[in-house]
Amino acid sequence: MPHLRQRYILELLKKQAKLWPVVGVLGPRQSGKSTLLRDLLGLGVPKSMDHLELRDEARASPIAFLEKLPRPAVIDEVQKAPELFDAIKLRVDEKRIPGSFYLTGSSGFSSKIGIRESLTGRIGIHELLPLVLGELHQKPPIQHKRWDPARCRFGVREIMPALQTGGMPVPAFMRDADQREQYWTAWLQTSIFRDLAPFFSRGFDPDFAFRILDRMAWVMRDGELPTLKHFKDPARKVRSYLDAMQEIFLVRKILCHAEGLGKEVWLFFDSGLAAHLMRTTEGQGATLSLARHFLWNERAAQSLYAGKRFVREYIKSAQGAPVDMVTEDQVPLRIVPAATDVTRRLKVEERAVLGAMKRLGVKQGFILAPVEEGFLPSKGKGVGVLPWGFWS
Repeated sequence: MPHLRQRYILELLKKQAKLWPVVGVLGPRQSGKSTLLRDLLGLGVPKSMDHLELRDEARASPIAFLEKLPRPAVIDEVQKAPELFDAIKLRVDEKRIPGSFYLTGSSGFSSKIGIRESLTGRIGIHELLPLVLGELHQKPPIQHKRWDPARCRFGVREIMPALQTGGMPVPAFMRDADQREQYWTAWLQTSIFRDLAPFFSRGFDPDFAFRILDRMAWVMRDGELPTLKHFKDPARKVRSYLDAMQEIFLVRKILCHAEGLGKEVWLFFDSGLAAHLMRTTEGQGATLSLARHFLWNERAAQSLYAGKRFVREYIKSAQGAPVDMVTEDQVPLRIVPAATDVTRRLKVEERAVLGAMKRLGVKQGFILAPVEEGFLPSKGKGVGVLPWGFWS
């Protein structure tokens, strides 16, 4: 399979399987969860709750269904048969054997209280992100060096194509642009009608869901961060759809830091989807938006696959534009779409970073730019420059 790639999450899952009786892998539809367990961990073919007959059997007699499965048992899209969670809890409580069950889902397990209570203290849950650049090129994981702006192992030449195709295993390796468009069209139809609809007991409006996505994409074409103010529809309704879309990993909420002045914003989960919905990859605004998706994915993988807690936050001060990221140690990072932003316009771009540094009470911040090599702030104070490939 041309899109079968080693995944950085593998070692983390192996460690978790020695600790927890249940291992959960969550992530967007078709992000490679089943392939990861079947082909890379060698656990056999999962029993998928996407199949109606299997789902009906599991829901009708969950304990009997589990008894027929080999160990370790691998169940795909398990959230569609919630009765299995209590049955798994009983089996685990009877005999706590690490790595007994592997569960995958294309929506969060935490949205239903009963499921959450059944899993508590019994499962290690991890998210499978779209492929990062190192995985796409089959390079080993890097040992990230703190604020080392030296030449990165991937330059702009490798990064720019990845912005446009994204990291989903199938479209990332499609050479034909029309095929990618067809893939994303079908993927969205399945995600909206099959995965999103169950979050609404009544009154689900798929056309409204698609309008939200289109509006977000239109805002992103101008390089802006979508907020509720960009929608003319009632904020409560828009938020309910966005929250549900986040549960199926279609969008990601970026919170404003507690010291900032902004509201939460949303991005798509993958730059390839963003390119599809924006219908263009041309122009500074579109490039900036694609870079945001790419860099959030690369940075998240660095933390999550190391088993660390990861929070998506940006910050807005009274000075300049929003600053795209705030790191765990409160360092603000602003993404720019062109190298000229750090050769001709650095002082302009610095304003927003300096304002964020003041609000956060830190001595340094960085601009993330499409350059081959960056530089540190002078004497550890001020604004430095990091390449887009810093986390890759």
